[in-house]
Amino acid sequence: MNRLRVAVVGASLGGLSVANVLHRLDIEVAVFEYFPSSFHNRGGALGNVHIDLIQRIRGLSPNKMPPSISGHGHFYGDLWAYLYQGLPAQTVHFGADIREIIDPDSNQPGLRLDGSVQRFDLVIGADGGKSAVRAYVTDAQPSYSGYALWRGLAPVAGIAGPPSGSKTLQGFRYDTLGFPFVGAEGETFWNCGIYMAMPESDVAAPSRNRQVGSAALQTLPDWFQPFVTKMFGADNARFWRLCAERGKVSQHAVWEFSADRVVNKRIILLGDAAHMASPRTGAGAYTAMVDALVLAQCLTQALPAVTGKPCADWGNLSELLERYNSNTVKRGQELFIRSRQAAAYFAPLNRTIVAPEALLKVL
Repeated sequence: MNRLRVAVVGASLGGLSVANVLHRLDIEVAVFEYFPSSFHNRGGALGNVHIDLIQRIRGLSPNKMPPSISGHGHFYGDLWAYLYQGLPAQTVHFGADIREIIDPDSNQPGLRLDGSVQRFDLVIGADGGKSAVRAYVTDAQPSYSGYALWRGLAPVAGIAGPPSGSKTLQGFRYDTLGFPFVGAEGETFWNCGIYMAMPESDVAAPSRNRQVGSAALQTLPDWFQPFVTKMFGADNARFWRLCAERGKVSQHAVWEFSADRVVNKRIILLGDAAHMASPRTGAGAYTAMVDALVLAQCLTQALPAVTGKPCADWGNLSELLERYNSNTVKRGQELFIRSRQAAAYFAPLNRTIVAPEALLKVL
């Protein structure tokens, strides 16, 4: 049998999901991750997760699901570890900075690794908002939504919470909310956030991985606590001060994106590389996992025809990848619309966004 060889660039939830479903199709998969170590103890909590979807990706019955993965508020690292454990040892290669694809228009594009070039039948870019693979498929780029999510992670012990509240100022809505989750070592943490409008000049560009790519702040900006006090009260401000001291606070600018194409010959986009939306939609990880299953369904139809044949004879593969392209672009556009609706809530169109620091003078 002539096994399909696939490279996946990026080992967050989308990359590991597609690696799992392809591995179960007896496809030879190699995953290349920019960061030097695993994510099993990193990140915060995800909101609602689709348990049936996760089971389909891993191919296991419900009683094999780790009890730590529930319907709401589970630790990102638990789900990451569950997907990672579904792959053979040495499938994921950490510390691999893939910035160039060799012969991207050929039937066997290559990745430059440690001075050599490895050839694959397909290259899947699951490398996040700041995707290096995206440029080989489309010229489209993410756009800033007009607001950011300031995210806090801190141990529950000794910190009253979670913060909650909302306020509208000059036509802009500001929300803060949160919930607890159990981390990698069994300790309970607060997972909290504040949505606030911010000028693009004051936010960070998209990162390769939202879970590990944002710099944590141990010292909050001078304006932060006075602003939170004015907006939500002294108890909220105290929470965020303790969060920065005992945990971490990080700024996650909300970038939005819907690719016009997600397939170019043998190069494929998946997850945040193909579509980005507000965390308010609750659909980021879910949509990446659906991408993985849709791609697997397309390749399942191709495999009987390509078995035992050289790559040049895989005539129906392009047609099936085009089905993935159409399906994923459509879902990405629908997600983009939902994200835009959330953006209008926090950063209405045709209104000048004023930095929170400047708003303190108004408050």
